[in-house]
Amino acid sequence: MSTLVSLAAGLAVYLNGAASFVATDVIRAGDTVSLGNISTEEGNSAPADHPVIGREVRRTVYAGQEISMDNTQPARLVTRNQVVTIKYINGPLEITTTGRAMSEAAANEDVTVLNLQSRKMIHGIVQKDGWVLAQ
Repeated sequence: MSTLVSLAAGLAVYLNGAASFVATDVIRAGDTVSLGNISTEEGNSAPADHPVIGREVRRTVYAGQEISMDNTQPARLVTRNQVVTIKYINGPLEITTTGRAMSEAAANEDVTVLNLQSRKMIHGIVQKDGWVLAQ
């Protein structure tokens, strides 16, 4: 019951725009923000649907420092030099191969991939499952 009350209080404060969320522990650069490592300044837990949950911090954030959309970024699904699946889909035609990512990217972001078979650069969009849709 107290968890439900603290969630409701955190949501009310969030909706009113009066709360800022702080780290309860050290969150290293590239780590994901979760319900376990942030709270309101008053110590209440953050609402589960808060937009910062699931994002990565850009730089190390120490306990007590503010967590916001400005110091976080969407979670990276593809990292530089990672081998990824590339798919080209056109109607019923689907061609699948592998490639090496040339940069980092999150879901729905553009990325350049080196096709490992043809050695050509391909531009695509990262999908939520981590594969790349070729353009």
